[in-house]
Amino acid sequence: MRVLQIASLYPPKMLGGAEVSARNLSDLLATAGHEVLVVRASDGEEPEGEECIAPRIRVARLRTPHIYPVFRFYDATPVKKPLWHLQDHFDQRLRPAFGRILDDFAPDLVNVHLLQGLGYPLLKEVAKRGIPVNYVLPDLGLACIRMSMFKNGKDCSGHCAPCALSTRYKLGLIRQQSSVSFVSPSRANLETLSRHFPVKDYPHAVILNPNTYPRPTRGRTQSDDLRLLYAGRIHDSKGVEMLLGAVEALARDRRVTLTLAGQGQQEAELRARFGDAPWCNFLGFISHQELADRMMESDLLCIPSIWAENSPGVVIQALGLGLPVMGSARGGIPELVRDHENGRLVHDTTLPGWQTAIGDVLDSPQDLKAWRKTAEQEAHRFDARTIGRQMLEWMEASAGRPAKRR
Repeated sequence: MRVLQIASLYPPKMLGGAEVSARNLSDLLATAGHEVLVVRASDGEEPEGEECIAPRIRVARLRTPHIYPVFRFYDATPVKKPLWHLQDHFDQRLRPAFGRILDDFAPDLVNVHLLQGLGYPLLKEVAKRGIPVNYVLPDLGLACIRMSMFKNGKDCSGHCAPCALSTRYKLGLIRQQSSVSFVSPSRANLETLSRHFPVKDYPHAVILNPNTYPRPTRGRTQSDDLRLLYAGRIHDSKGVEMLLGAVEALARDRRVTLTLAGQGQQEAELRARFGDAPWCNFLGFISHQELADRMMESDLLCIPSIWAENSPGVVIQALGLGLPVMGSARGGIPELVRDHENGRLVHDTTLPGWQTAIGDVLDSPQDLKAWRKTAEQEAHRFDARTIGRQMLEWMEASAGRPAKRR
C-alpha cells in the first residue's frame, strides 16, 4: 500500500505520546513493505519541503496559516486560542498544497493520526479524491476542542456549545468521505467519544498502539527504599502535584523516593517547591532508552492522572518490562492495570487517596513482589509484533473496504 499519514506533530517535533505512536506506526508500515508519506506542520522556522527519514518513509512539512504553530500551543495566550481554533476549523488556505501532495503520492489509504494543527479542511481534499480514511483516536478531539473533555480540573459534565458546534462540523466532514474506519487504543476512549460522535456507525476497532520500546541496558536493581517513578507531561491534568504531596507526607517517616521524568507547564513551579527535597529527583526530558533503564531501577510506576487517560504508552512500556503500575482508575488505565494483580488502581484520586495507596505498599512489600511476578509473566500481552499484526490487518482492510456513507 501507499499510506499517507496526517500527523501535525511528528518526531522530532513532539508534545506527547501520540507523536511516538505515529512514528512507530510509520516504522511498522515500512517494515511490512508499505510506502509511507507523513504530512506534518512546520514549526514556523523550517522551510516547507520533503525529506526521506528512513527507507520507505518520507515526511512532508507544510507551513500552516495558523497564528502560531501547533508546537507552541501550550505557550499561547488564552486570547489567541479561540482564533487559532477557528482557523483550524475553517481556514482553507492549506488545501491546495495538501491537494498537490495527495495527487503526487496517490495514496491507497489516508491515516489520520493528528489533524489538529494542520486543519480540518484538509479532509475535504481527501473526500474529493475518494480515498479511504482510517481515523486513529488518540484523544477525544472529534468531540472536544480541548481534545480531552476536561476543564478546570474536572471532567466536562456534557457538551458545551462550542464543542457541540465543532463536533457537528467535523461529522459533516466525515460524512463526505467515501470510506471511513476508526481505531482507538482503548475501549474507554471509544465509549466516551461515542456518546457525542457516532463513531460506532462506522467500522471501528480497539487496538493498542503498536509501539516498540528499547530494551534496558542494565539489569533490575534492588533497594531498601520504595522507589517510585513518574514519567509523562508535568501538567495539572496528570496529577503530578498530588503525587508529590502524597510522597512528601510519607517521606517524613518512611523510606520512599520519587523520580520524575518529563517536562511541562507545571515543571518550574513544582521544581521550586519540591526539587531540593532529598526524596525527590526531577530528571526533565529523557530518551526512551534512559527511561527503560530508569524503570529497571524503580519498584513502581505511578500514573496519578485526574483526567481520563486514553492508553498511556508509558504504562505499556513499564508492564512490558515487568514493572508494576499504580494508576488512577480512570479512562483506559484499568484496561492495562488489573487491581492487585499487576499493580494497583487508585479509585480515590485525591492526595489522601494516593497517600493511602502508596502507604499500603510500604506496609505490605510482599504485594509488590507478587505484582512484579505477574507483570513479568504477562509481558507478552504488550508484544509490539502481535499488536502490529492486528493494526496492519485493520489498515489493509480499511484500504479495501467498499464505500459507505452515513
